[in-house]
Amino acid sequence: MSKSDKKPRQARRFEPYLNPSEREELHGLLDFIGPAPLQFADSLRNLARNYIDDGEGTKLRAICLLFADLFDQGWQVSLKKGALLCEPPSIDRDGDQTVEDVKVRIRTALHASRRRQLEEPSVRTFIQRMERRTLRPEGRSSVLDLIDCGDELATALERIASIPEQERDAALAGVVDPVIEICHAGRRCANTGLPLNDIWRYFRHTWAHEYRPIPGRQLLVLVRNAARPNRPVMGIAMLASPVMRLSARDTWIGWLRGAMEEKLHSGTWDAHSLAHAMTERLDASISYVRWDDLVTPDEIENPVENTVLRLEQKASGAAYARELELRAHYAASRQSDGRVPPMRGAVKADDPATDWRAASEDLLFVRKRAELLAQLLSAKQTFRAAELLTKPETALSQLLEAKSGQRAIDIVLTEFRKAGLSSRVVDVSICGAVAPYNELLGGKLVALLLASKEVRDHYAERYGGQVSVIASQMAGRAVSKPADLRVLTTTSLYGVGSSQYNRLVLRATDHAGLDHDLRWDSIGKSKTGGFGTLHLGADTAHALRQMAQSVHTSRRINNRFGEGTSPRLRQIREGLEALGVESDSILHHNTPRLFYACELGSNSRNSLMGMEGDEFHAASASSIAAAWRSRWLNSRTRRPETLAALSSLGPATVQRALQVREDDLLAEPTD
Repeated sequence: MSKSDKKPRQARRFEPYLNPSEREELHGLLDFIGPAPLQFADSLRNLARNYIDDGEGTKLRAICLLFADLFDQGWQVSLKKGALLCEPPSIDRDGDQTVEDVKVRIRTALHASRRRQLEEPSVRTFIQRMERRTLRPEGRSSVLDLIDCGDELATALERIASIPEQERDAALAGVVDPVIEICHAGRRCANTGLPLNDIWRYFRHTWAHEYRPIPGRQLLVLVRNAARPNRPVMGIAMLASPVMRLSARDTWIGWLRGAMEEKLHSGTWDAHSLAHAMTERLDASISYVRWDDLVTPDEIENPVENTVLRLEQKASGAAYARELELRAHYAASRQSDGRVPPMRGAVKADDPATDWRAASEDLLFVRKRAELLAQLLSAKQTFRAAELLTKPETALSQLLEAKSGQRAIDIVLTEFRKAGLSSRVVDVSICGAVAPYNELLGGKLVALLLASKEVRDHYAERYGGQVSVIASQMAGRAVSKPADLRVLTTTSLYGVGSSQYNRLVLRATDHAGLDHDLRWDSIGKSKTGGFGTLHLGADTAHALRQMAQSVHTSRRINNRFGEGTSPRLRQIREGLEALGVESDSILHHNTPRLFYACELGSNSRNSLMGMEGDEFHAASASSIAAAWRSRWLNSRTRRPETLAALSSLGPATVQRALQVREDDLLAEPTD
């Protein structure tokens, strides 16, 4: 870092609002020539701690924490004429970087926040408790008993090398027999007596980036080896709620108009099936909106422009009334320190006694119902005028050319996406192997097992039939959605390829027990990076939310479920802007991402567009495990270098990975 007048490439200029004394303190830390001191980020955090209880210093504290995080993540920071210049790291910053160089840089940046988390007393206490050998009904045990001994595993696999080829499959299954175990609250490990959720969390801390609980649906998965003592953990995974908008995924499925048009013109979809699917989707979406207080049955059946305009006016009126309601809450509830608790709705969770009809009359949901119904009826009117059902090919061609038709198509595609993301698509946010199974390509096994019938059934059992709070308030009656998984998606942190997912395919013609190819496909890449908060630590996010609450008015600080998308992200954006920082310049992380997807059936994508194919069958975990052994494990165990590497891995390896050492990153981050 320096005060050079030469502006860094991609530099982003910030002039935060600080009083003179605060600016002097901050600039004092930045006033040096040459590379930044090794403890530069720590110095910023120390300054932030000086203002932890000082309301007047909230801005300086937030700025210090923000720039400490950015520096840890590899951003270049400089000072020019009183303004801060920041340049985010990018894959193409240095043209001579190899793929491995990029991975090391990104992993090192992620490790900074992970290291701070591992230093937290509560996290250290948790890890020590899990590793402490404790007397339980199952005997004295610890989580270390669930980590396989690499040299013993290598010896067992080495013995198989001399076995005739026709006997190898059975012999390998006698040493490596993967089984799936779902972490339910309150469930304990039969071998150690430890809570399954704690076991999962322990191994999650070995990942390269810090562990953060996330909102929404989540299914924690352990993959264990039933053929070895104590059924050691081979890998872990987590299925989580998908993000609402992801261009690569939505294009791949056909949820964007351009992708839909391409599939139609290429013959992938036929006009007749698509037209019927679009019409049925509209009718289904209308049926999930309470409308009796907004329109008449005849207006639902035969919508006209005046109906749509009246609904739009109703939505605007409800929005204005909601604004007044929030302002009144803001004035009445503002505390002495300036904070305002969010105004919660009457319904917070599913309850058999909930009056959903009354809940639908909340001003927030009156607005949402009127807005959505206006859109749906507008699309229905447009499709009917184009004679979509009777002349599908001509109608679709005309709709795709006219602005009103394009808008109607976008509305129905959005409904397809909402329906799919609510119950049929999940994101694989964590997936990988635990030592020593990382040497045996255990990460590929875990990724494939997530497509198994067992995982699909567990997900359906956990979330199928669960009443949706927002959908029920929209409908004015209890609404539960099926948990019918059809597609898995995930993202590579590196943007330059994933050894875990690249060429990850099991062909049905090569493996008995598979009735369709099981594969993870690369479905796209973000060329300029994306938006997110992974690079901001928990303390920084909290400080930015405090900034948002201290300066914004009622509507903007409200954090009610259903008020808008990602309240946490919205508040962080507003906190950045309150500092005088353009939020996109920070939240746009400038690191391209690769996206991957896996269809659980041969016709899964079409099913997400309402065009069901043949009866759906997911492969069993045992069939997938057998195919993995044949495809990868068999050849892997023939390599002397693999067995040698395997011998050096075990419980001590995992322990070292949790000792906050820069050179002990064990597990791959989610690919």
